[in-house]
Amino acid sequence: MLERDNCFYEIRRQLVYKQAHYGTKVEIVARWYPSSKKCSKCGHVQEMKLSDRVFDCQNCGHKQDRDENASINLENAPHDIVRSA
Repeated sequence: MLERDNCFYEIRRQLVYKQAHYGTKVEIVARWYPSSKKCSKCGHVQEMKLSDRVFDCQNCGHKQDRDENASINLENAPHDIVRSA
């Protein structure tokens, strides 16, 4: 396992450990779900470079910060690609 993978594993491990204490639930979304590339308004999926910081939908014209757009998509992800940690 690469060292950078260990860092992400440790963050996940701590979140899972603390979920019972704080009454929260940690959920994992399928790795290849296009949360950053999908419009949170119309559902259109488009290619984006990692350097693109604003999501600008080529279908409906919706513009939003890339991370905010992705967080909305993750919150509304289909149940069949979400699992408990």
